[in-house]
Amino acid sequence: MWLSFALASALLLAVRRIYEKKLTDSFGNFSLSFVTLAFSLPFLAIAYLFVATDASNIPRTAAFWVPLVIIWVFIYPVQNYFLYRSLREGEFSEVIPISALLPVFNVVTSLLVIGESPTPQGAVGIALTVCATWLLLGGEGRRRFNMPVLFMIISVLCTAIGATLDKVAIEASAPLIYSLVNIGGGVVVFAILTFAVRSEHELVRVRDHLGTLLFMGALLAFGFVIFSTAFALGPTSYTLAIRSGGFLAAALWGIIALNEPASPRKLLALALFSLGTLALALG
Repeated sequence: MWLSFALASALLLAVRRIYEKKLTDSFGNFSLSFVTLAFSLPFLAIAYLFVATDASNIPRTAAFWVPLVIIWVFIYPVQNYFLYRSLREGEFSEVIPISALLPVFNVVTSLLVIGESPTPQGAVGIALTVCATWLLLGGEGRRRFNMPVLFMIISVLCTAIGATLDKVAIEASAPLIYSLVNIGGGVVVFAILTFAVRSEHELVRVRDHLGTLLFMGALLAFGFVIFSTAFALGPTSYTLAIRSGGFLAAALWGIIALNEPASPRKLLALALFSLGTLALALG
């Protein structure tokens, strides 16, 4: 069951990243985070109203709230700042495959926090993924270092840490409850950051992208609940490996739709990422 949810989450995440790439031209890092989360919140709230029961009340335990506070205050701001910088400044087909590092980073945090350890197949997947990252991190031509790829590595590292915290909080509640509270707190955090960096003027552009933002809101809400459900049912690192597999479709979109160059180095890195993700998933 968790495998089906993880595969669906991978597809939805790939579509979401494509639209986020487009919106980085109109919004800053924090304002884009704010509007995408804000547009997803009504969909989550409606879903919660339909399924709410006495058993679906918001928990009051530390296992639920402590991970959330860490995510809101520390993880979300850094993660999204570097995510949108990477999407804006880099080639889509170069930075998106770095998502395959997510289960690699999460192997360490999952081992330390919840005691999940990788299998031999997982170790092979880690080695292949690290090799692929090295290929993309090195610049081509006159570039000596690919900064957008580095930005995505930082974002994915934050996501991996946050994913382990997600696991703890979800196990103390339920996927839909966690999704609603997580997104709700994220809206507040990014609203504050948007005004703190004086980018609130960018919010007037919402009306120019209203249809896209409504679609993304539904996509994010639906995808978050599906991912949280997969996370609650399956092993942390391998659920993330399946979900990260959506990078391949998004990377191909960058090459085909955006006419980004398909250099031998990039194609080799994509192949290694794919094999590494497969090994992690099979593990």
